[in-house]
Amino acid sequence: MSPAGGRIHSMDALRASTMMLLVPVHAATVLSLNGQGGAWAKALFWFIHLFRLPLFFAMSGFFLALLLSRKGLSQTARNRTLRIVVPLAIGLVTLVPLMLAASQATGTVVSAGGPTDGSPLTFELSFLWFLWYLLILDGVAIAAHLLLPRLLRAGGAAIRTAIARPLLGIAALAAPTAVALWPQPEWIALPADSWVPDPALLGYYALFFALGATLSAHRELVAAAGRNAWRWAACALGATIPAAALFALHDSPRYASRPTVHAASLAIYAIATWSSLMALVGLADRYLNRPHPALRYLADSAYWIYLSHLPAMVLLIALLATTSLGTAPQFALATVGSLAASLLTYALFVRYTAIGRVLNGPRRRPRPAEPKIDSAPALAGPA
Repeated sequence: MSPAGGRIHSMDALRASTMMLLVPVHAATVLSLNGQGGAWAKALFWFIHLFRLPLFFAMSGFFLALLLSRKGLSQTARNRTLRIVVPLAIGLVTLVPLMLAASQATGTVVSAGGPTDGSPLTFELSFLWFLWYLLILDGVAIAAHLLLPRLLRAGGAAIRTAIARPLLGIAALAAPTAVALWPQPEWIALPADSWVPDPALLGYYALFFALGATLSAHRELVAAAGRNAWRWAACALGATIPAAALFALHDSPRYASRPTVHAASLAIYAIATWSSLMALVGLADRYLNRPHPALRYLADSAYWIYLSHLPAMVLLIALLATTSLGTAPQFALATVGSLAASLLTYALFVRYTAIGRVLNGPRRRPRPAEPKIDSAPALAGPA
């Protein structure tokens, strides 16, 4: 296998991980909203969001650039329509209403606004918001690819230089990242449930989207990250510890309104995010730079897991609330149970059906003498 092909395997594994990490995040969030949270839920939410959404948009940029280079403009537009527009449209009238109906039927709170009343068919983005943001970024990127190629090359060159010289480069990349996060009261980039995108957050995610496109165009950066993976990991850890301390300080009533604390928190948080992304890219390239059948299956199922897990999770958390189990067992069972439900429905109703073709492209059922799991990477999923 060529190194480039192996790196596509490793990037696909990262793409899948960003979607699957949403399951424990949602489990902790829903439990917290229903009186089973606490400091642990906030800590888990904070730590995963330090890198999860930036990594998702980075992988989205990576695969969009890969699609454009391999398939051309028309095939890329068709691919993005099937992978993003169709699931978003169908999810708005099926999966989101199912989640809201489960919430209403059980009295389980699923958003900070409290219980949802009225018709479940609200056409709210809910947990599908990042498909909407991704669709916007894809559209902007394709338009720039057509109309502003020099600007794209200049931006890619700037990011390439920053990554190649990390001591100054990561600090330079952290500056616009911190500025984009400045308006967020919790300094975590989660938009309101609105079809009108937040310009600052869109710009925030665009930075990481551009990182992924640059990594796709310059695979030597991925190889370099692999060689320096543990150095990047040490840098990420070194930045994450003070970022967590500053978050705790920032979250206290005494310091929450101080601009200096807010600025320092955002700066070190942004450095921790960029370092974590490069560490994860490097570790994936170093250890996942080859086909793994089990990972291939999980990568294929990850998009469906993201789309489908919440209705089952809401019902499961409502059931667990009737038991005497503590918060930790409820969290574990909610996470594992909703994952199991999504994996089961994927195997039975999605993988080799029209739904699977929309989400991941066609999958051929293995013959008895063939391996049972596809091992080839695919330009699939929302990324």
